[in-house]
Amino acid sequence: MEEYKKGNSMAFETLYDRHHERIYGYLSKRLYDEQSRKEVFQKIFLKLHRFRENYDQNHLFVKWLYTISRSELLDFLKQKKLDTVPLDQENISLNEKSVEEIDLNEIKSLSDKEWKALQLKFYSDTDYREISEALKTSQSNARKLISRGLQKLRYKLLGDQNE
Repeated sequence: MEEYKKGNSMAFETLYDRHHERIYGYLSKRLYDEQSRKEVFQKIFLKLHRFRENYDQNHLFVKWLYTISRSELLDFLKQKKLDTVPLDQENISLNEKSVEEIDLNEIKSLSDKEWKALQLKFYSDTDYREISEALKTSQSNARKLISRGLQKLRYKLLGDQNE
């Protein structure tokens, strides 16, 4: 990065070659639309170019690059005002299937705790306090387990992920 700051364009190519796949992978996990990923990806490397003089060699380059990536991703999401679903939203329309039609045993990517948390929440109508007690974990972690489980369920039902 120090060489790039001095104007060496080959240094940028080296940085890009080393890090572009990881940055694109980072975006792929967070943005499902290919066009959106490409747009944010371009902005990240444009920002790296524009603010190359601000880079401090006392800090890891990778950390600085991921900070830029996270910032650009959040800016993009705010700009697009993408709809989000609260963690505790119970009315989930997953491909228009009702909760009764979903067989959690078919979702192989669910951990045992995620499976149990989803069973308790949506089949037994248990609240987060009771779920946390049943799983011997905090209420916060129970919410995370349900959120992760729902995300895996969405992937499976919407066909976005191969099992």
